[in-house]
Amino acid sequence: MSIKNIRALSMNSHFFSVLLQGFLTGFNKPCEIRLIFMALPILLHSESRKKLASAKSTSRMETLFNKPERLENNINISGKVKLAGYVRRYNELKIFSKKALVILYSKKKIVLNEKKIILIEPIKYLDYDGSIRDWIKAAHYLGVVFAKSNEDHLNYFLGVGRE
Repeated sequence: MSIKNIRALSMNSHFFSVLLQGFLTGFNKPCEIRLIFMALPILLHSESRKKLASAKSTSRMETLFNKPERLENNINISGKVKLAGYVRRYNELKIFSKKALVILYSKKKIVLNEKKIILIEPIKYLDYDGSIRDWIKAAHYLGVVFAKSNEDHLNYFLGVGRE
């Protein structure tokens, strides 16, 4: 399979729309449009997705991504290492987030109200099997975690400035 075909499969806007639908389900309230663009850069990074696999309904950004971790040689490193490269991924994935939102809107899964996205059709990760379930579960819990914070805090925590 060529690199071009692999990229097309791995950067599938329809798959991303399902992830964003899972994120909005976990968010469980009208979501600022800017926040949705912060989701894919976290979900598409395997290290941060692994952290989300252990998330619970009580998890917060700090409990998932700020706790120091101990390496094998007893050296502590910042938990934010799990978010390494976030700003680069954020900038690269904006276009895919936009396409995924268009797909959700055209399928009548969301509506736009001023600067907020309102989910019409929630998605349950338990309805899926295998790795797709893991992806949607991570998206769901990222939404849960984001819902407990505000945009300014997330901008600061993730190092993304207002545009």
